[in-house]
Amino acid sequence: MDLMLSCKEASRLVSEGLDRKLAMRERVTLRFHLMMCSGCTRVEKQLKFLRRAIAAMPGPEPASEEPTR
Repeated sequence: MDLMLSCKEASRLVSEGLDRKLAMRERVTLRFHLMMCSGCTRVEKQLKFLRRAIAAMPGPEPASEEPTR
């Protein structure tokens, strides 16, 4: 991985970073990219917002154990 990430690579790492712990080199290069790129910073904020919004959504109603007639 090069020191400078492309926006495509940065957005992939932002997404992966929500699902797993990034390696130190990945974190450093991503933070460096995000300091210079407002577009990818917005993508990061949007993905984090979507994750919080989905987590806050109510789940499906539990099924009744009694059969309905």
